[in-house]
Amino acid sequence: MSSSTSQAPTERMSSKRSEFNDGRKRPIYSWSDSFRDWVKQSFYGNYTDLQVESNLLSVLPFYPESDGKRIAKVINTDIGNGNYIHELYIENIETPIHPDFEQESQIINNNGVITTTKNHSPRDVVLIHGYAASLGLFIDNFDSLSKIPGIKIHAIDLLGFGFSARPNFPNFKSETAEDVKKTEDWFIDAIEIWRQKRNINRFVLMGHSFGGYLSCCYALKYQTKLTNNLNLIDKLVLISPVGLERNKFSLLKNIQESYITKSSQLRQNEQSSSRDIEQEVLANQEEIVSSASTTTSTAKSINEEATPMNNNESSATSEDEIEDEEDTTPKTRRAKIIRKMWDNNFSPFSIVRNVGPMKSKLISGWTTHRFSHVYYSNPQHFQNMHDYIYRVFNAKGSGEYAITRVLAFGALAKLPLLDRCPEKFVDWKLPTLWLYGDKDWMNEEAGEEMTKEINQLAKKKNYNDELARFRILSNSGHHLYLDNPPDFAKEIFSFLKLKK
Repeated sequence: MSSSTSQAPTERMSSKRSEFNDGRKRPIYSWSDSFRDWVKQSFYGNYTDLQVESNLLSVLPFYPESDGKRIAKVINTDIGNGNYIHELYIENIETPIHPDFEQESQIINNNGVITTTKNHSPRDVVLIHGYAASLGLFIDNFDSLSKIPGIKIHAIDLLGFGFSARPNFPNFKSETAEDVKKTEDWFIDAIEIWRQKRNINRFVLMGHSFGGYLSCCYALKYQTKLTNNLNLIDKLVLISPVGLERNKFSLLKNIQESYITKSSQLRQNEQSSSRDIEQEVLANQEEIVSSASTTTSTAKSINEEATPMNNNESSATSEDEIEDEEDTTPKTRRAKIIRKMWDNNFSPFSIVRNVGPMKSKLISGWTTHRFSHVYYSNPQHFQNMHDYIYRVFNAKGSGEYAITRVLAFGALAKLPLLDRCPEKFVDWKLPTLWLYGDKDWMNEEAGEEMTKEINQLAKKKNYNDELARFRILSNSGHHLYLDNPPDFAKEIFSFLKLKK
């Protein structure tokens, strides 16, 4: 579970153990298995998207038949132009302990008078997956998250991913901020149309990785006050989100923000703390969830004394250190290939789709790492997940072509969220939770910096409640919801102030 720590952010980042340095022998998915998969997936009528997804979801105690407390169904919502959003809808039909999910909050006005108000927390939770993923990856979370009486969970596949429609992706440029926002809008406009069609009027938004990035973009464009003066998005949960940190590739680096000193902003923009994308393929979940962490996990608030991202003027890095950080030249042959593909907007899934009987073998390079613990403990569940991922990875190329237009190589955003979100989130009084794993390859320091900047701004505006919260889960990597489902659920329930 998560706990407090006194380690400085940079010290923690340098000392923590990577989720990829497992040193264990991974499961072997044989060539004969791969050939059999190709035959059944290509020629057997019972291997359809719907059936393969149903096989995976059947592990849930309320799917396809209700358990008396929860109901679940798959919904395809038409969003126009022949496109649709695929959704797993789960509703807990028990009577809520507190019928209106009542919460209290305090606001201090300019005269120092504290006003306590009661809000009604929304019952709708929208869950968005990461890049090239799909709603099925939350399979270990649906049961626990849906145990709150009255809650309604909408797990969706983004347009162009999973089993949602996969239209041809437009040939957007990415040279200006306006170009990048066109790519963002391609996804978030579809989410907004879906929300309206589903009549979801107030909700909690949760997104993982690229889905976390898009969740922030959605909030920036579509957050609004409802007729009862409550926010459309009540709370925002960012699960190891990509695209936060300021960096040298930023198209916003020449715009001075009012909530950060010019020298600090310049220093952060000079850094290029690129993430090792190739390692996302190599994570062994068995090692992640079972091994002891080499750094203490954190569960804390970030206040104005915190100094993540070397934001303290006295802790500036040397010129040599900055030059080292700026060296983003690929070091390995695999990294060089990935860099070349990235620069040319080439999708690696194009290779998978065109290798016939070798498809499943290539896909197993990811599934046997990511689901190694399932492989040994529940072979049939592993096979259901592998078959599901096979269908997802082999579907028509679409949304996957967006990533190189939004992010520079090294998973660094061209429009960093640190330069876009803090002031807006504070103006909206939007509570946010930033979650990472203790072996996460994503940049947790950027999440800590985001939390700090939001809370500093909130304090200046006399908002009493802590708006932003930062947490790190133990025994977890980038897919922390998969690696540590129990603690993941605890953090979500704590943030939403909900009890089973």
